[in-house]
Amino acid sequence: MEYARYKTLYPDGPDESAFDRLRWEARRIMDRATTGLDGVRKLAVAPPVREDDAEAVERCEAALVRTLWQTEQAEGCVSRADGTVTGKVVTAVTAGSESVSFAAPAAASGEDREIRCREIVERYLSGAADANGVNLLYMGRYPR
Repeated sequence: MEYARYKTLYPDGPDESAFDRLRWEARRIMDRATTGLDGVRKLAVAPPVREDDAEAVERCEAALVRTLWQTEQAEGCVSRADGTVTGKVVTAVTAGSESVSFAAPAAASGEDREIRCREIVERYLSGAADANGVNLLYMGRYPR
């Protein structure tokens, strides 16, 4: 998915460098979810050719990028133009006592993030098939 296409689906969101970083992570999440017990990576071996299945993969990737970006924002991470990520967002600085206040950490844990990502993958890829007609979420041995 290209950044311009992402912006048509989600106009608000990360800048292009953060998008590239998050897109890589989203692709890894989808790859793990679509690799069966025999290690066949369906999206790499036989990407979907049916238009609606290819669209489902693209929209899944976009939704994952958005969720990953929103999680970073909620956790107080800030993406820089060079693609690096800094820590918490400073919300207040008091010079007299030299105190610094940071944005409150997100209530969601890493486990919550994983659950949200899994739900996105299931919502978009359930029923979608690869080029050979194998369901993307099928975890059994890949039919040869």
